Amino acid sequence: MWAAGSGRFGAIAGPVAINAMSEQTAVYAGDAPHVVVADSENRVLITASGDGKVHVTDHTHRVGWFLGPTPSPLSVVRTADGVTVRRPDSGERRGVAIVGIDFQRTEVAVPPKSRIDIQRCDGAGIDGVEAGDVKIVCADGSLHFEDVQTPAIQATTADGSIRASNLRVGGGTLHTDDGSIHLSLNAPALTVRAKTADGDIRFNGARAAQDGDAVSAEYTVGTGGGALEVSTQDGSIHITTNGGT
Repeated sequence: MWAAGSGRFGAIAGPVAINAMSEQTAVYAGDAPHVVVADSENRVLITASGDGKVHVTDHTHRVGWFLGPTPSPLSVVRTADGVTVRRPDSGERRGVAIVGIDFQRTEVAVPPKSRIDIQRCDGAGIDGVEAGDVKIVCADGSLHFEDVQTPAIQATTADGSIRASNLRVGGGTLHTDDGSIHLSLNAPALTVRAKTADGDIRFNGARAAQDGDAVSAEYTVGTGGGALEVSTQDGSIHITTNGGT
């Protein structure tokens, strides 16, 4: 993908050539490891591992003229209870392409029941994973979940939408400061509390009563149970459950 942009006045752009597409690491971290990811430069994708190991792939590919810092190398460290995947934070905005190719993604494949703790990211996704507790804190970027099972989830982004398909969860929090939320839940018993400061709420197609920009609503799935708090400061919330539309 080719990108074009412009930098801040007085800054100097320079040529960059980074190709980490083939850099892979595999670590055996025991059963149900605690997997920590801190990478504010890249979008983080979590998938399922088929051999009991944690597999990390750094898909960082940048060629051209860029303004700003270049990404630091990714480190993978075995810890007492799992694995930490970390890229040092430059403390600045990520590099801006004047002209060039920029593809950045960090992929982590985890064993079943892994506790997933994404502390920094430029957006995140979890696909086809039966996890332990899930925690995500994202300063920028959308959050996507597909075919994910977890007893509890705490996921927030400061800027981006939240999308989930076939999410099986026992409770937790999903929040964005700026973006819409679309959830397809597969839960036999759950209490859903939804709130938006500017938008509408629909649950299985029915729109919640609204008087003004802000609206909140509570729904019971099955017999109720654990609470899932769903909220956005700016955007609509659409939720379907157990095959609803």
